[in-house]
Amino acid sequence: MPCIAAAIADGHGDCRHDRSGTGSALATIAAVDELVAFHRNHCDGALGPSERTEFRADFPRRTSRRWREAVRADLERMGDTGPSSDPASLPYSRYGSTLIAALVTSDSILLGQIGDGDIVLVRPDGSVDLPIPADTSVLGTETWSLSSRDAHLLFRTATLDRGDGGVLIAATDGVSDSFDTSSGEEFTKFVRSLAARVREYGIESVARSMAGWLDRYSEMASGDDMTIILVCINGTKGMEKTGHMVD
Repeated sequence: MPCIAAAIADGHGDCRHDRSGTGSALATIAAVDELVAFHRNHCDGALGPSERTEFRADFPRRTSRRWREAVRADLERMGDTGPSSDPASLPYSRYGSTLIAALVTSDSILLGQIGDGDIVLVRPDGSVDLPIPADTSVLGTETWSLSSRDAHLLFRTATLDRGDGGVLIAATDGVSDSFDTSSGEEFTKFVRSLAARVREYGIESVARSMAGWLDRYSEMASGDDMTIILVCINGTKGMEKTGHMVD
């Protein structure tokens, strides 16, 4: 059975996180690899309650572990193994990154997130679903990270029925920071209009225009770099799915 596995990550900009660009790239690779492995192990049919529970329990742990293994490998490749041979002492914070990941299967949409950013599903009727609400456990611009201690416990997950499908939009925090908030009226209007354009003009056409739109939003508002993933999901009666990322 086919699937789509998508991930978006945002490295921390502070000088303490000087390898966060690499860390965010490693995060997306780790997440997609784990999503594909999960799908491969459960591709024989619909996902039941036990498989969804397994995703919620295992995806954060396995992804965090895979990311840390990749960071250690990069440190060794760079000849920088940290102050001691103890893996717990290695400077993961230099690679700090947030992460949002999504797996679309024949009947389900599975989501996982650590740190800030937004993931939204705009259904064909225009209703907007924010399956993973904003994290209120941190203040201001602070955010949880894959480099945080016990990162696997800081993930938030959600599982949705694929149903009638829709347009899945994942964005780094710079996007919603350019509006009121991720749950505010202006951001909701933005994602609705984006989904409407995808339905009217096609995902490739929207993707070609998106880079210019994001540059304008960044200049006029947050000043942050922005990345968006768009996944157009047909309903369960139509099995084709397409996706695109704009940075």
